[in-house]
Amino acid sequence: MLVSDWRRVGGAEGAEWLFPAVKGDSRYQSIWAIGVAEVAGPGPRCRGYSDSAATRRAGPQPAMQESEDACTPPEDELLFCEDCRLYFRDACPQHGVPTFIADSPVPARAPSRALLSLPQGLLVKERPQGGLGVWCALPALPRGCIFGPYQGEVVLEHQECTLFSWAVWENGSYFYIDASDDSKSSWMRYVACASTEEEHNLTVFQYRGHIYYRACQSIGAGAELLVWIGEEYARTLGLKLGEHFKYEFGEKELLLKMFQDLRVKPAEPAPAPPSCPPYLCGNLASSRLRSHKPGYLAMGMDRAPRGHPDPAFPLLEGTQNLVGLGRAQSRYWTFFGFQGDAYGRILDKTKIICKLCGVRLSYSGNTTNLRQHLIYKHRREYNQLVGVQAGAPDIPKGAPSPATLGRTTRAMADFLVWDLMPLEVVEGEGFAQMLRTLEPGSKPPAAGFLAHTLLRERHLQGKAKVAELVRELPHCALSLDLWCHGPGLSYLTLTLHYVDTAFDACARVLCSRPVPEELSPESLAGVLSWVAGEWGVRESGAYAVGPHGPAARQAAAALGWQALPCVGQALGGAMEAVLALPPVQSALERCRHLASWALAGPGRAEEPLLRTLLQRLLRDGAQWQGAHGLLQGLLEQAEVLGGLGPEGEPALHHQDWATLQDAADVLKPLAVAASTFTKEPFAGLSLVKPVLTSLLYKHLAPSEWDSELVKAAKGAAHRELSRRYADPEAGRVLNLACALDPRFRGLDFLSQPERCETLRLLMLEAVGLAEGPGASPCGQASSPSLPPPPPKQPLQDSGIEYLLGDLCSGQGGVGSGSVQQQAEQESASFQTSGASSLGQEPLQWWKMHHAQYPLLTRVARKLLGVPATAAPAAWLFGEAGQVMYKKRAALAPEHVDMLVFLHGNRTVL
Repeated sequence: MLVSDWRRVGGAEGAEWLFPAVKGDSRYQSIWAIGVAEVAGPGPRCRGYSDSAATRRAGPQPAMQESEDACTPPEDELLFCEDCRLYFRDACPQHGVPTFIADSPVPARAPSRALLSLPQGLLVKERPQGGLGVWCALPALPRGCIFGPYQGEVVLEHQECTLFSWAVWENGSYFYIDASDDSKSSWMRYVACASTEEEHNLTVFQYRGHIYYRACQSIGAGAELLVWIGEEYARTLGLKLGEHFKYEFGEKELLLKMFQDLRVKPAEPAPAPPSCPPYLCGNLASSRLRSHKPGYLAMGMDRAPRGHPDPAFPLLEGTQNLVGLGRAQSRYWTFFGFQGDAYGRILDKTKIICKLCGVRLSYSGNTTNLRQHLIYKHRREYNQLVGVQAGAPDIPKGAPSPATLGRTTRAMADFLVWDLMPLEVVEGEGFAQMLRTLEPGSKPPAAGFLAHTLLRERHLQGKAKVAELVRELPHCALSLDLWCHGPGLSYLTLTLHYVDTAFDACARVLCSRPVPEELSPESLAGVLSWVAGEWGVRESGAYAVGPHGPAARQAAAALGWQALPCVGQALGGAMEAVLALPPVQSALERCRHLASWALAGPGRAEEPLLRTLLQRLLRDGAQWQGAHGLLQGLLEQAEVLGGLGPEGEPALHHQDWATLQDAADVLKPLAVAASTFTKEPFAGLSLVKPVLTSLLYKHLAPSEWDSELVKAAKGAAHRELSRRYADPEAGRVLNLACALDPRFRGLDFLSQPERCETLRLLMLEAVGLAEGPGASPCGQASSPSLPPPPPKQPLQDSGIEYLLGDLCSGQGGVGSGSVQQQAEQESASFQTSGASSLGQEPLQWWKMHHAQYPLLTRVARKLLGVPATAAPAAWLFGEAGQVMYKKRAALAPEHVDMLVFLHGNRTVL
């Protein structure tokens, strides 16, 4: 969202800023964000008040500006124009009312309220030097825009101030706004102080009893927001520092020293922003905490403010006045400081003083001398500082370095993504104990922090990276994985598939969208249409593999795609049809009763393998993914199980064992087919038709030796497979993919008419891709060429030209006829060449032979990259899928899309 998206309502007086409504979300349709409090009535314009520090940088000033010596401290009712370099009341005479950017509306005292108040277009993330900061994610923030007000608790005692505090001047006395509690403050608490005047882009100032930040320069995308405590704020507070005093308040703790001399008075807290629907989010654990003194939050500060020495160490009297480096992060700065003047400025940075013995040491910018001095002169204090007692590691208790904490936080995020764990895991006591064991003193961040900062940033960056890749793809396919999250809530995870230039099959998870449990053509079409527009795959997408039925076909057809059934769901449906037969169900039910009796008492099923088998039967039942293995295991234990049973009688009779054997025989080829797809490096579409043909016309075909149960089981499985692949259009796509697989190029499993039709479609597809936009006959992107020469004037027709001119073209060169001829030649050559072994990976074959078949290679990359299953084959046919879907169901709904995306793309982001 650009700053220009904010609309001002009203004139300069009583100016209000309308929070932009989010399209489609009624919660935001009537939210008003008041950027400026009610403005006082008209009065004389204030001229001549200028920010002298900014003025010195700006060079020559306008003639209307008066001498700086005539200036008094700016009034609380004045604003400053960064362009005119003038103070004004209500509105700048040249540039009008300034732009106030309000916080995102959050309920009062909401967990992580500060983080949730972040305006759109800004991002909170970890700083390279440790701690958190705020970055611009917009193309630009204009100079002069204002953020605020700064929110927090009113503090009356300067001793209670932290580095999240600002002083407010009112009628000759002061109070403080402290934002150390993130449930009572706003996002502005995360804005870091600039370390030098040159790097800052925000200026702090007071306006109508509140603190605001003003952009003193344009802030580009990817730039960190850094505030500078300059002359304007100091003059507002009435700090009379002398005419020639140089205002350098980049280190915020120096200003805290001045706060200690300010008198305080009660004041009303800053107004809370407008309310909005509550957010479920954990508390934010700031990584800028230090361990030296409770209540002193470090924003580049490694010690307590002056006048508050750490009582745990015997420091020399007077050393509390020494000045430390504001950006120092080493623990050794507890015992060292520089000589400073009355305003806390360092006088000599080449000499540092030990607070334990008063010795002066040379300082060259690192802590080597400091550490060596402590080891040789103050070993006891050094050991206490680094926690050496009882074998503790060299880390002060409760204070990991920012680098360590950042590394640990990233490791926790990686753990959550790779193992697809709920974010709330990091808030458990066991997780915190494990973290303290591995990193003494570390504190796990709140789930809300990880969700709204680090993981959110990874998600946005990952989406941008995948979107850029998708835009370059000429062809791709989508798989539609429909899964249940909980009662009444299902998700559709969409994954994009393509073959890259190295002929590797690639998959990129795009998104996970909530959908009704019963998909209608309208609901599915809406999801697919949104994905097509969001990711730009409307033209490049050709096939959608997923749920079977008319809803999927209609939704895909609306986008011009071909819907294809998932072979995993088809095989699963066939197995379930066999298991649903009444004789099979009855036999399995008696097996479960036997398992319950055998496992209930000692001495009945002592064999470990048998106990495991019976426990699996009771736990999982006869699920189709492992039904064949379960039945086979029961049959192998028939001798042992035949002797078990209540009162010495067998629980299973001969007919039960015969039923289990028949069911296992029918399920075997289906299980082998499932295993075949699982073992493939990439379960592509080209394998479906050969496997399907083998099952329908060989393994599931009735035989005269079949029992009645076997015939019924084969018939049920046959009908289920035939029903799912009854669509003629889907059948033609399967045939076309087989024609490009070097293992099946002969198409021996097709009838002669089907073979001829498939080869005809293959040539049409090759010619269409070669003559399509941006294509050349060789199958690569075409390069600019000279315009074609003007057509030659036809000569007078001869007799042979009159008879055969339409049949035999005498023209050569590149044209539609030559492309078709090349496609025919490539197809004929490919079909007549020797077939590859069944173990040959088709894409690797094309990688080695793509130069030989440039036109067919394009079609191969388009079709051989289409998956045969809606989810990875290992998920559908093995226990890995059960584990994965349980993990997905455990995720909070608001984190499903982000975590599933990051997990699915974890190896490439």
